Amino acid sequence: MIISQWRLPGRVIPANNGRRRRQKGEMAAATGENGVSGATAVAGGAQRSRGRPSRKEAEAIDRSVLEAARESFLAHGFTATTMDAIAARAGVTKATLYQRYDDKVAMLRAVLHERVAAWSAVSDRRAVNRGDTLDKRLEHYARSITRWSRDPEVRSFGELIRECWGTARAVAEEMQTIRVTRMLDVIEKDIREFGPKAGVTAANPRLIAELFLGMIGGVHRYLEDSGQADDAAIAQLCLDQAVNIFVAGKSAW
Repeated sequence: MIISQWRLPGRVIPANNGRRRRQKGEMAAATGENGVSGATAVAGGAQRSRGRPSRKEAEAIDRSVLEAARESFLAHGFTATTMDAIAARAGVTKATLYQRYDDKVAMLRAVLHERVAAWSAVSDRRAVNRGDTLDKRLEHYARSITRWSRDPEVRSFGELIRECWGTARAVAEEMQTIRVTRMLDVIEKDIREFGPKAGVTAANPRLIAELFLGMIGGVHRYLEDSGQADDAAIAQLCLDQAVNIFVAGKSAW
């Protein structure tokens, strides 16, 4: 049999070799390497891509959604932020967003809880510097509250919560309760534990903790009203003096 051929220097390539390769390629596309038809392989791949995300992917989506919601709420406020805008910012569909949160109020609640948890974790890491006496621990709390009150993100969320008193009051009240309750729990615990070491056993430790927080709040209002809130030295002096006066009256606790 005579085979037509192209002649190249040093090589002979049968002309029908290209046709055989094309046929082999077409057969591979039709059947796949494992004997599965090409249509089935494509369909299978598409089905996997449309399947439920893995746990890791779902967690990444959750983080992306919360971050997008936080940025949107802080940039535009609660009223002006829409679920459409959050979905677009997070790079997810509205269906994905609504699978996780029923509405914008639920979205806001999730964002605030996430932030409170993050701030609490930071406070817990700083707790090693609270001191080993009641006086030192109360001074630490006064300074910590003041430091947090100056934090830009905390201040921004404070403004957001104030806006929500008219539009999402239940969430605002919930956040206020969580924030205050956590501080009261910590201070009350220290009054119970360190009070006796300082020679005083409070009749109502919870009430003393509430009065302490009220006093710190009063100092902050005084500093703001007098235009001295941004003067760290004066603020520290006022807070230390207030704590000293408060502790000096511990015999009346």
